[in-house]
Amino acid sequence: MACLSGLIAIVAFGAACGHSDSDHSLKDALQQGIDSTLAHFGSQFPDLALSVAWKDGTQDIRLAKGTGSGQDVTPQHTFLYGSGTKPITAAAILRLIDHGKLKASDKVSSIVDPYFKAHGKPPLADIFGEEINSATVLQLIRMNAGIRDFEDSYELDSLVLGKGNEYWNIAYDAMNFSVSQKNIQAGSKYKGVGSGPLYCKPGSCTAYSSTSFIVAGLVLVAKLQPEKEWYDFDLGDAVFENRTAYPSVSFPPRGPPYAHLSDYLTTPGSSLSKTWPKETIYKQDTSILGFTCGNMVASPHDVAKFYYHLLDSDVAHADPKPLISDQARAEMTHFQELSRGWCRNDMKYGAGLMQIQYGNGQRLVNVIGHEGDTYGFVSSQGYIPALKGAYSVVANVDQSAPMEHLTTRVLTAAKRYLESHQRSESEMLIV
Repeated sequence: MACLSGLIAIVAFGAACGHSDSDHSLKDALQQGIDSTLAHFGSQFPDLALSVAWKDGTQDIRLAKGTGSGQDVTPQHTFLYGSGTKPITAAAILRLIDHGKLKASDKVSSIVDPYFKAHGKPPLADIFGEEINSATVLQLIRMNAGIRDFEDSYELDSLVLGKGNEYWNIAYDAMNFSVSQKNIQAGSKYKGVGSGPLYCKPGSCTAYSSTSFIVAGLVLVAKLQPEKEWYDFDLGDAVFENRTAYPSVSFPPRGPPYAHLSDYLTTPGSSLSKTWPKETIYKQDTSILGFTCGNMVASPHDVAKFYYHLLDSDVAHADPKPLISDQARAEMTHFQELSRGWCRNDMKYGAGLMQIQYGNGQRLVNVIGHEGDTYGFVSSQGYIPALKGAYSVVANVDQSAPMEHLTTRVLTAAKRYLESHQRSESEMLIV
């Protein structure tokens, strides 16, 4: 998918090794997880590369293994994250609300329509119907605006990758395709989605939609850089006070002149999904990434750092310029069950964040974050409140099994290691 439709991963897996994590470092345990994943999946995916990062108050770990472009992958190499971009888009919207430049209740059409007119485009209602005029800014990032996911059908994704060396006006292409009869018909496999241009009247349902985050991106452009085209907008500038703190992170596309993924991406991916052409993802035009629903390129270390700074309240309170306010963080982590479309009644979604669980039983780890699936890459990233730490795991194949296997190893190892050290510290205090 150009932007992830997301994955709910409740994955069971055993201990990383026969010893407890108190016997060695967390870094050692995470490296063992990478090694075991490569050993397990290496024959199936011979070009598999994996990268992991963990960040908390005392640990700052970055690891990678595998090959890309004929060279060993390092922790500094960059990958694609698909819908792992969505929390950054949501944070950008909430920052504008924090700073009084937007209201959560502002009507989307009142912001976007003047921008569309200035750039020779029709109003939102011409795409989504008149009901879209009641949709608010907050509803976009909470998946409450009723906007259809353009990936109910994978036809647009297949067309885009099939002509991946061409420029795609993807922000508008995706909106228009989302209301096409082919996409609406494909979405009819889900109950209660209707046959109109929206899943439901804005505010009356919660439905996962990458298209909704594209519209959120257009709100950002309209408010921050209305003179620019969507493809010249840099999402990072809307979120990061200090870009040098996240040196690997970029948000293509760019154009014209147009750019290739290899201008930003240093790890080629393997597109193996049955839903689109099989390709090496590296030289395509950056416009295939899907704008603010899935256009982040980064190393896992910077991604984990973002989630840590975003969601750890102690870090935020110590920062004179936190990414978002406490109120915005509460909004992001106020979850509602999806009621329509993909994963209905099976996923809880906040404002750009999903609840995810890995492991089982006593090893179950609850994550606030986002998974990502895009051409050639699958990722998982987020924050674990019980451990007060953040992570990012990414694989350069668009098959979920290696990522799920490794993420489960990473999080269960972190849980065992940190809990064992907490017990040790408590015993020392008692003594």
